[in-house]
Amino acid sequence: MKELFKVIFVISLVLLMFWGEARAQLKCELTNDPDKIQLIDDDVKNFLRALDMLETESSWAQIIQKEYLDKASPGLKEFLREKEYKAEHFVEAIRKRKKTYVSLHDLPKQLALQETKIREAFSGVKEIIPDAVFMPVYYLVGPKPGASGEPSEYGLMIAISELDQDIENIHLLLVHETIHVQQALTVGMEEYQSVFGPKMSLLALSIREGSAYFLTLLTTGGHTHREGYDYLVQNEKNLWERFEAEMNERLPGDWMWKKPADPEQPPHLGYIMGARIVEAYYNNAKDKQKAVQDILSITDYKGFLEKSGYAEKFLKK
Repeated sequence: MKELFKVIFVISLVLLMFWGEARAQLKCELTNDPDKIQLIDDDVKNFLRALDMLETESSWAQIIQKEYLDKASPGLKEFLREKEYKAEHFVEAIRKRKKTYVSLHDLPKQLALQETKIREAFSGVKEIIPDAVFMPVYYLVGPKPGASGEPSEYGLMIAISELDQDIENIHLLLVHETIHVQQALTVGMEEYQSVFGPKMSLLALSIREGSAYFLTLLTTGGHTHREGYDYLVQNEKNLWERFEAEMNERLPGDWMWKKPADPEQPPHLGYIMGARIVEAYYNNAKDKQKAVQDILSITDYKGFLEKSGYAEKFLKK
């Protein structure tokens, strides 16, 4: 599961697109208690049982269909529907990376070992967002390398296809996605989705994702992209000047979701720039709890940048 949390930077354009307008329309139970959040790994176990049954390649699709897809949880069903994955996609993936999939036999144990850390991280969310609500978490196995994760009306769908040491940081991914849930429930779905439509800009996307990045850091102390954060801090003035010149562009360019043209630049710096803007707002606020609510409620991205005071520090240098 190399660079597990690169997923955080590539899924945002589809986040919550199938949610209803209100909580009552969600097709899952929400809870206010971090200890009661469902962490469901049935799909992972079904996949691993199917994997153990694979012998003659001509029967792989039938086995994957019967033992994995036909037994899908609500989370996996939504994942398959949204991505339009069929048994053939998994057969092709296993053919190319069978050893990688075999290594997933340790995944249920590794996920179980992370449960305490995950619930502690969710408790951290509850501390800064007292009315936070939490969705069930469905752990899945997907056909693409790495990992992916996004909220849906059925819960958080976390698809994992590789296993390495980054599993120890899965709580960061879950908190990041949970913050997006709080954003959507705070501003409403029409407003939430407008950042991918009429309000779309590099600045808006960066602040939206930077808010989730910063609040994840605030609640867990962990970075989802530490290399990029350190790089931006070290080169902040120059990067800010470049960002400021491009922030009104509708598309994110080199700042998000693709490999930058400069090979020395880490990807997804728009997330970090947004996080630094949000961090400045939070640090300058006297009422920290209100500041968190303000961050979840952002709809005027240019206005928020001005209120943050972030740009002012570069005028002094």
